[in-house]
Formats: sequence, structure tokens, C-alpha cells
Amino acid sequence: MVFSYKQTQALAAAAPSARQAMRKLFIGQNSTSNGAARPRRDRWMNTTALQNAPRSSNLPRGQKADMSEGHWAQTPATSNVVAPRGFGYYDAFEHDPFSVGTHMSIGPATPVVGTTIVSEGLVTNAPGYLAGPGPAAGLEGGAILLIVMPSTSGTQARAFRCTPNIVGDFTTTDLVSSTNYNSPQLLSDAPNNAIPTRCSLRIRNWTQHIGVGGIVRILRMTTGVALNSLETTNGELATFMEGIRSHTRTRTYGGEELLESHQKNCTVVDQSKATWFSDWNAITPNNLLPWTLAEGWDQVTGVSTTFTQQLHDPSYTPIAILFEPFVAAVAGGVVGNKYEVNVRSQFLTHYTQGSMLANMAISPPTVPDALTKHRDAEEGKGSILERLGSALRDGASWAWNQKSDIIPAGYAAWKFVSPSLKGASKLALV
Repeated sequence: MVFSYKQTQALAAAAPSARQAMRKLFIGQNSTSNGAARPRRDRWMNTTALQNAPRSSNLPRGQKADMSEGHWAQTPATSNVVAPRGFGYYDAFEHDPFSVGTHMSIGPATPVVGTTIVSEGLVTNAPGYLAGPGPAAGLEGGAILLIVMPSTSGTQARAFRCTPNIVGDFTTTDLVSSTNYNSPQLLSDAPNNAIPTRCSLRIRNWTQHIGVGGIVRILRMTTGVALNSLETTNGELATFMEGIRSHTRTRTYGGEELLESHQKNCTVVDQSKATWFSDWNAITPNNLLPWTLAEGWDQVTGVSTTFTQQLHDPSYTPIAILFEPFVAAVAGGVVGNKYEVNVRSQFLTHYTQGSMLANMAISPPTVPDALTKHRDAEEGKGSILERLGSALRDGASWAWNQKSDIIPAGYAAWKFVSPSLKGASKLALV
């Protein structure tokens, strides 16, 4: 009978008078009921796990081993990769713009990121109801509609409001007003063309507690909409707002709930457009856009900006935030609730050949199966906001469970150490 390592050690340490009895005990333990010897389970003799264990590489000091090869096939049981904290792959706040993959090969492109702060003028109004002809008469006109979307332009968010007339009344026939919110980085270093890869927003109500209140509705839109301050009337905007209120996927939050920051990510709504480079900051005459004719927009001198065009035909889901009218009586008068929305957008871009940013282009890995899994996970969240306080608990847990499909941290570095391998560049952390 062959004894295990621990049994052999126990027999060697036992007193001579007890050794025979211990030997019989071990023989019984190592045998089955029919007397056949059980297979040995001595892990000291199992070299498979040792052979499969990850090994360190003899790289120069400060450089990490390349994780691109085979990383997507790793499992939590065999991987030592630390999962990033956050709300999944599409979290633009927690992920570096270099840590992206594409559904199909797109060739070399430069990852960029821009931040947009939406705060100026984002204060809830008093209620106001539309008067005039049409079915929109009587609808609420005092609400503010903010739409966030990763458009290939400096504008990453736009707020729409019904416009009162000279006496302060809302009518269905007057044109709406809008406010563009731009990213300084995307305005100053504009590329030639780009595709969006991530876009996330964080929203917070920073009103003093004594005046907090009101309602905010969130809808992650899966279809486009035609909105333009030069063409859209108060009645049309109010009708669209009413559609958001009654949509089955819309989620409603109280102003007091948003005193803590909440986050929402855009996700892919049209996979073909998500791998299609669009001209940056393109201005297109309306007569070249067939859908503008159906909307009754000006076909002679009218033009549509990039944000307007992509809001009608989006590649990533626009996020609509409807701030319902609310004002509170506080010392010194009546005030509305003040909100701030922080938008982070990431793109893969093309810059002029030979420029510094063009020389930083990489070939992102092509990983359709993994991206489909991440997209499905993000779509499953619907229009629900995620509280940032739960990121370490819920988000990190999700990322840990999905870490075998998260693109390796090596792609987040900024320096090449060797030529690209199978479409993914090896990078070093220095």
C-alpha cells in the first residue's frame, strides 16, 4: 500500500507502540468498500496545476507581461487580472480610452476622451401649460429636456425648452430654444472623423436641502428623434416630453434621491454605425437628408448639425433626462432645483497623417463575442440609474465576475514595446 505524504509523515512521527494500529487505519482509509485501492489524491504529486500556473516573464524593469494573447479566454479561477471597479465595460469614467475593442476590424485609430460639464442654466422652472391650436394644447411646457449622446462633434449634450412669448405664455406654435453643452477637449483638438466607443453621465442635485424636490425622468432611447431649435415647435416638444413620461422603460426619481451622484452609460443601438467613421462636426443641408422633408423642415436654406443628424440616426443610445417643473419657497424668494451632469465621451479617431495624435494610433482588438456579452449586460439595465455609492459593491462584483471578458489593462498604456500581434498592440506600463 502506498501512503500519502501526510500519512508517511504521521507514521514516522508516531510512537513504535502505536505505529502498527495507525498503519491499519491508513490502509482502511485508502481502500474502498470492495477492497480496491482508491486513486491517490495527494496534491503534492499533481503537477498539472503547477504547469498551468502563470509565470513571470524576463522583461525589463517596470514592464508587465503582455496579456493580449489568450486573455479573453481566461476564467476567474485561472486569471490574476485585477478587475476594474465601475459599472461594466461601457463605463467611460472608470475605463481608459485605450481599453476598447471593436466588433469588426477598423484599422489603426487614435483613442481620445472628452469631458462635458452641464450645469449652466440647468435649473428647474415653474409649471407652465401650452395654449393654442393642436393636440398639444394643455400639455406641460415648463419642463427641461436634456439629451446626452456621443456625437462626433464638440457637442455632447443639448437641452431643449419650450419658449414663452413676449407676455410669458407658452403657445403650441412658437419655436423651442436649445442650449448646446460642449467638451473643451473635443473642440480644441478636433479629429477628421471618429466613431464613438463609450459615453457615460453622472447626475447630481446640488440644491440646498431645504429646497430639494421635484421629479426627474430617465429614458435611454433606442430610436432617434427629430429635434431642432430652428424647426421644432413648443407643441412638438411637449408631445415628445409626454411620450417620455408614458414610456414603459422610463424610470422616475425624486429630487432628493439625486442628492447623491448617479450614473448611466450609453450602449450600442446600431452596431453597423458603431464601426462607421463619421465626419467630425459635419454641417449638412436639409435637402440632402431625406427625413427632414418628412418633418417639414426648411429645404432651401435649412441645415442640420452633427448632433441633430445623429440624434435622428444614433449609433449609441441617446439618454433623455426630463426635469419636471418644480420651484420651492425659501428665504428670499422662490427657486428651482439646480442640477449638474458630468458627461465623459470616448472615441476612436482619425487625425491628419503625420500629426502627433495620428502617430499615437493603435489597432484595437476585434472581439465581437465579448462585446456582445457586455452590450447585453448593459442593455439589461434599461433606464435605471446606478448610484455611485454602490459601485464598489455591485459594480466591482459584476466586473469581477466578468473579468475574463474585460479588455486587459495593458491596452491602457501609452507606449509601444513591440509591433502589433494579431491586431492588438503589446504595450508597456512605464
